[in-house]
Amino acid sequence: MWIVCFSVSVNLLLLVVPFFSIEVFDRVLSSGSVETLVGLTVIAVGALAFSAAFDTFRNRLLSRFAVGFEHCLAPIILEGSITGAAPGDGRQHDLVKLRELRTFLSSGTVTSLIDAPFLPVFILILFFLHPWYGVIALIGVGVLLAMGVASHWIARGEIAQASQAALKTQALLDGIVRHSSVVRAMGWTRGAIRAFMSLNDEALAPVVRASERIYTISAAARMVRTILQIAAIGCGAWLVLQNEVLSGSLIASSILIARTLQPMEGLVSAWRALASAQDAWTQVCNAAMPVLARPRKTLLPPPAGMLKVERVTFRIGGTQRPILAGISFQCRPSELVVVIGPTGAGKSTLLRLMAGLDRPTSGTIRLDHAALHTWDPDQLGQFVGYLPQDVQLLDGTVAEAIAGFDEYARDEAIVAAAMLAQAHEMILSLPAGYQTEIGRDGCRLSGGQRQRIGLARAFFGDRKLILLDEPNANLDPDGEEALCSAIQSAKARGAASVIVTHRPRLLTIADAVLLLRDGNQVAFGPPYDVLRAQRPAPVPGSAGLPRNVEPQRLPGRRVIP
Repeated sequence: MWIVCFSVSVNLLLLVVPFFSIEVFDRVLSSGSVETLVGLTVIAVGALAFSAAFDTFRNRLLSRFAVGFEHCLAPIILEGSITGAAPGDGRQHDLVKLRELRTFLSSGTVTSLIDAPFLPVFILILFFLHPWYGVIALIGVGVLLAMGVASHWIARGEIAQASQAALKTQALLDGIVRHSSVVRAMGWTRGAIRAFMSLNDEALAPVVRASERIYTISAAARMVRTILQIAAIGCGAWLVLQNEVLSGSLIASSILIARTLQPMEGLVSAWRALASAQDAWTQVCNAAMPVLARPRKTLLPPPAGMLKVERVTFRIGGTQRPILAGISFQCRPSELVVVIGPTGAGKSTLLRLMAGLDRPTSGTIRLDHAALHTWDPDQLGQFVGYLPQDVQLLDGTVAEAIAGFDEYARDEAIVAAAMLAQAHEMILSLPAGYQTEIGRDGCRLSGGQRQRIGLARAFFGDRKLILLDEPNANLDPDGEEALCSAIQSAKARGAASVIVTHRPRLLTIADAVLLLRDGNQVAFGPPYDVLRAQRPAPVPGSAGLPRNVEPQRLPGRRVIP
């Protein structure tokens, strides 16, 4: 509302200059009154000062509105990117598009858009001075409007094409930077640069084409405005000679026509920015609407840790062969289920489904009799400790990496989680202990160190369901023993645990084994029974081994006893 009020004031006060010209030429020069000239000058300067002040306030309000716009939508866009609610491959760039919108809203292009509705007022005043002035203004508006439409159609297609190419370029760049060590080790540096430059040139080509055409149209628009101002002066001079208007209207008409055509010329020059803003607005809406349309979940009581997987099938897109088919088992509190099977059996996918990251195509996964999709995601995350196969730690301190974004996390809880994962002494050996910065610009951690900190993160808080994907992949024998001790501690406090592994050590503490092959459930039951049923023949000398472990072979992976 205040933006509209200030815009009305600014545009009305700009009429001071043409009216000042009329009064000076038609009254001051004819009367020779210096006092009148001084009075008119003081009034004009004061009005222009108010106009400048109102324009400043308007721009400040637009800037604050743009910041508030981003502040309101940023959490929604980020939530959609994190939860996967926003469709499309460019979810990670939605916030960039939101920033583009914020920049656009605080730019001069928006000011031109706000000033455009005042064009009829200036045109009516020109018609009041003389109809020919109004006709010249209408011709100018029509020509510039046609140029603006041409700029729109030129820029719209090129900008959309450039936006898609830019997404591919950014995705390739992110991959190159993320795997820079592999790129260097394999001698792919020059090839990666060539691939990036090829995609980058593909993204820049439509931008260059659009810019060249729009610059040509913008130059033509400036020429049209100048010609029309000359036409207004010439027409005014002819009308003065014909005694149809006073001489003051000659200057006033030139100023009013320039003021009338200025917003139109600005829009023609800024049509590329308008097209980019339209594309950004479409992407932001597509990202925000799924989040806003999601119903609010009812908060459920804290779970005890009873996990049930009921006939779960999962496939991606329209693929005919499912990744998982008909998986059914359960894991009670204080129990450990070890998932084994060859590579590509669907073990990691099953853990993602149990963590609530993906939803089964059919079937149900329940935690304490409630389907996972009925839980509020933030509430569910408080009770699920998830460690993916590729351990990724957030940039920040070690303590922040363990506690995540819990602003109320206590140091005692962080240290307790690290001690449970047998990572406390390792963390203390770092340069700044728990305050050691890790990430891109921080301390470099080995695979085993990252694994232990990831385990501490999974054990942090009151976790009722522990999901670990090959947690011992980067651990030495001591680390594996520490992992077994941590899992037993989690079992002792009542947590249900499901772990994917290829190593036999965890089978010694497992309560049940789930064997997967090609996405199908081959067997589920006590470790000894499941592994014995899969062996082609008994192995001599194994009769004296514990009945809950099979040291010779796990399906899909050879293990040396």
